[in-house]
Amino acid sequence: MRKKITFGYAVSTVESKLLDNIDFMDQLAKIDDPIVIVNQFRDQPLDASALGQNVQVINSKSRGLSQSRNIALKVIDVDFVMICDDDISLVPANIERIKKEIQKNPDCALYFTRLQKTTGELWRKNYEEGPFSINGLGFKSRRRIQRINSMEQVYNLRFLQANQLIFNVDFGAGSGKFQLGEETLMSWSILKAGGVLQSLPIVARIHPPLSSGSIFSVQNSKAVFAVQCSIFGLAGLITFSGFLLKSLRRFLGERIK
Repeated sequence: MRKKITFGYAVSTVESKLLDNIDFMDQLAKIDDPIVIVNQFRDQPLDASALGQNVQVINSKSRGLSQSRNIALKVIDVDFVMICDDDISLVPANIERIKKEIQKNPDCALYFTRLQKTTGELWRKNYEEGPFSINGLGFKSRRRIQRINSMEQVYNLRFLQANQLIFNVDFGAGSGKFQLGEETLMSWSILKAGGVLQSLPIVARIHPPLSSGSIFSVQNSKAVFAVQCSIFGLAGLITFSGFLLKSLRRFLGERIK
């Protein structure tokens, strides 16, 4: 009989802003699984006294979302970990369904779910209907991982540990270099290590309609270019050109409205 998987949550926040998200805090209080909260701060350390014994709070002077994720993944001791930002909420019943699906195939390196907006719409209109997997280093796999949002990811922590995989601290919100792309590069690292990514067409988290990656800017474009070049090499010039044209059309369309 297969050993039951352990499951936990790695939550990232800055200046204790998590405490302002009452719905998410209430949900965390009802969870029995291990939770690690990393609060990156200068002025507002997070008080852990009111939280349950299953919750570990780390107040860190580090900077950058990737640093926060790495700290949490180093500390938490579970088989699978759901990463969470401080502005989301969970869909608890669906997470239980996800645990059951993971139990069927605990060797998968990364599961990615669906994400829903607080407005009720799905994060993307073109989610695939059924489950599918991504593996290998082919062009299709490299393209497909570009669409996976960090708030869709559930990591096999044992796989990451066995392959010494961590988030690239040059990428992600708060980084000194590139403000996004850390989740895509982690997906790419998993593929290069021989891991399989498996989709689950289940909504696990709910996020506000806008995210840092959905805003068109020179800064974000530089980050996307760096990610594309890391994954595609010289062909990244072509894939980035496609991204730039699509983003410009969307940006100009919104301005006209």
